[in-house]
Amino acid sequence: MDARVRPLATSMKKDITHPGGERAPAAAPVTLRPAILSDVDPIFELIDRVSRTTTVLPRSREGICEALRDFVVVEQDGRLKGCGALNVINRDLAEIKSLVIAEELRGTGLGARLVQALVGEARRLGVRRVFALTDSVPFFRKLGFKPVDKATLPHKVWNECIRCPKFLNCQEESVDIILEPGGEAPPAGG
Repeated sequence: MDARVRPLATSMKKDITHPGGERAPAAAPVTLRPAILSDVDPIFELIDRVSRTTTVLPRSREGICEALRDFVVVEQDGRLKGCGALNVINRDLAEIKSLVIAEELRGTGLGARLVQALVGEARRLGVRRVFALTDSVPFFRKLGFKPVDKATLPHKVWNECIRCPKFLNCQEESVDIILEPGGEAPPAGG
């Protein structure tokens, strides 16, 4: 098996209790893994669908292909259910981008697992600081990120912002986490 295709994390099953108290059957196992070429269309479709109603920026198929090595995907029953990318900007800084979980799996902890996998990759590469632009600061705070002034981010980050159709009415805030060399990220909620 190609090392790029091996799962990044173990599978997960979760029992779900519906509001009426009845238990739904356990969901199929979920796997996080690096993206491969056959994921380009499903990544595009997922991002395209979510970008219509959220602050997630749309991406072209060509842009996804160019950044394919940055992506980690969430797979369940052979179908792509989420994605996220780690864009390394320089030796000290990387950005989490295109973080999307399918609507039916939101609230199951998969978004947190995906962010942790991307932060783990940043740590493996030796990146010191990881940031994200988000409309969900509380989600990132639970994972050890802290709000940070956008002005502290390098100008290169703004190249994509300027082309964004939401630029003049941007609702995103910036958050970051400082990674200790060889250490663990702060515990969730820390």
